[in-house]
Amino acid sequence: TDTGLYTCTATNAAGNASLSYSLHVQAPPQLLIGDGESPLTAVANDSLRIHCRATGIPTPRIQWLKDGHPLGEQDGAVVSEDGRTLLIAHVGLDHEGLYICQGSNWAGVAQAEVQVLVQVPPNIEPSAVELDVLENGTASLQCLASGLPAPDITWYKGREQLLAGPGQTLSRDGKHLEIHRAQLSDAGSYRCV
Repeated sequence: TDTGLYTCTATNAAGNASLSYSLHVQAPPQLLIGDGESPLTAVANDSLRIHCRATGIPTPRIQWLKDGHPLGEQDGAVVSEDGRTLLIAHVGLDHEGLYICQGSNWAGVAQAEVQVLVQVPPNIEPSAVELDVLENGTASLQCLASGLPAPDITWYKGREQLLAGPGQTLSRDGKHLEIHRAQLSDAGSYRCV
């Protein structure tokens, strides 16, 4: 590095004179979030840490933004003292967005960004667990599942996986199973997963 003390000395028969310069070479910030992977996937109600590595001379000052706005405690995010780590203790859907780590020093400004996607684990709303239907009647079973991304739903009778076919209809999203013209052989334990 060229940083250091530089001295100019003038000498003649009458003596000498010198002048010294202290040179400080500054380097603009360079930033990297995590391993550079984007998008980052977070699970609702879990915690999320985003690390920002910053280099530069002098050491860059770090600021975090989400969707172009500075982050604060009201956003449910805490920034470490050195600014390099952003912690969200309880991820919610409102934490989805574009996060920017911005570093600045006398030599310039730089930023790195990462898109955060939030996923919600599957949940099935409770419903009636006992269902009576007349022989030759129609039995309608519901599996009100939610989640992000939308979960795949599979129906079972006992241990056997059910598919749409003669005598039974399965909705496209898998949430509704109808058994037409129910027979005694259709009685049993049904479950959705």
